[in-house]
Amino acid sequence: MEAMDTLNVEMARLAAAKEARRRKLATLPFPDKVRVVVRLQRMAAPILRARGLQVRVWNLQK
Repeated sequence: MEAMDTLNVEMARLAAAKEARRRKLATLPFPDKVRVVVRLQRMAAPILRARGLQVRVWNLQK
């Protein structure tokens, strides 16, 4: 039964950390949110291209 209690505690900790990250991201200004999206696009692009999909990553001018 102890293993289940440990698992529940760990799941609660992970859920709280996930919620805290979401709240932090929600407070970002819009330009920073767009930068996050572009970073995710860059991370996903090689995987999607390997699957034969055409991918266009947004080009941000600094």
